[in-house]
Amino acid sequence: VGDVIYKQLCTAEKFYPDQLLDILKISSEHEALELADKVEASLVTWRRKTGGLAHSKSSWDMMKDMGGDAGNDKNHILAARARSLLFCLKQRFPELSQTSLDICKIQYNR
Repeated sequence: VGDVIYKQLCTAEKFYPDQLLDILKISSEHEALELADKVEASLVTWRRKTGGLAHSKSSWDMMKDMGGDAGNDKNHILAARARSLLFCLKQRFPELSQTSLDICKIQYNR
């Protein structure tokens, strides 16, 4: 998602997606679609790390999960904040075309 966005997602105690969008000063739908693609890709990654999209885990992954949830917790927070950012972005740009993830889902029927 980029350094500025990642730092805002990680460091802010209270996350306000509208304020982040104001900081980014997105001026076109093309920029908004680029951001939406990046946020969705990061969201999928963070959800997979929390186990939300994992289909199968290796024994090593299961051992790591038993060791603690500190990283898992952070990924869960990041995913939730990314979801809210994406929601606000789509509200701000209602005519936004489909993201790359949406296109792939339609193309491969997933």
